[in-house]
Amino acid sequence: MSTEPASNDTDSKSPPAHRLKLKALDVAAIALGLKSGDELIAVNGLPFDGGEMQLRERFGRKGITVALTFEREGRKFVVLASNPNLGTWTRGAEYDAAEAAKNAKRILPDGLINWEVYRDINDVYDLQQQRPSALAIALTPLWLAQMRLWTPLAIWVATIIVTAPIGLYVVLLTQVLAWTYFWNTGPEFFRRDRIARGMKPFMVIAASSEAKVHGYLKKEFPELHFVYDPVPRVEEHEVEAL
Repeated sequence: MSTEPASNDTDSKSPPAHRLKLKALDVAAIALGLKSGDELIAVNGLPFDGGEMQLRERFGRKGITVALTFEREGRKFVVLASNPNLGTWTRGAEYDAAEAAKNAKRILPDGLINWEVYRDINDVYDLQQQRPSALAIALTPLWLAQMRLWTPLAIWVATIIVTAPIGLYVVLLTQVLAWTYFWNTGPEFFRRDRIARGMKPFMVIAASSEAKVHGYLKKEFPELHFVYDPVPRVEEHEVEAL
């Protein structure tokens, strides 16, 4: 009687996919609002299950900008990064690679901007672009007023008052220098002003517009309200009840 080799009924399975988790932060990660424990789940919208070396390869030799999707406390968010030196990584949670690939949607970094979000103890938030705004150089006084940066705006007005009697060319030269200065330092002025008002850096979110950031925050953090949202009207009977 001939015998046939026994068939192996054990299904061959590929090794499970794991995320990368930030263990310790470098300066670049802190600037992006990342925290220890954040898990990297996608690069440019596509699932990523490689190691630190593979992540560095995604940036290339010239350090191109990539969109990194992280998960923190069950919430997903995207940041733009051009520096792979984010910190020390460790193995993160296991996930279903096939399911992640099926639901993936490519993200184009070119259409996104990093937005810094600040929050105070009363759940009030404010935000700004992480890179200098075009409005800051095109219409500097308007930008300063829009950002409620009253001290820099006062300095701007003072330079006009002081240089006006000297002549038009001096005024123009001073304004050009002021444009350049405020365009480069505008984001830092905003940071210092909001921190002085009691706000703290909350997170960085990459989005195509300010409206998208507001939408994300209202969905993921419904307790937050924007600093310039209208104050809810208190009815007379509610005042009497107090």
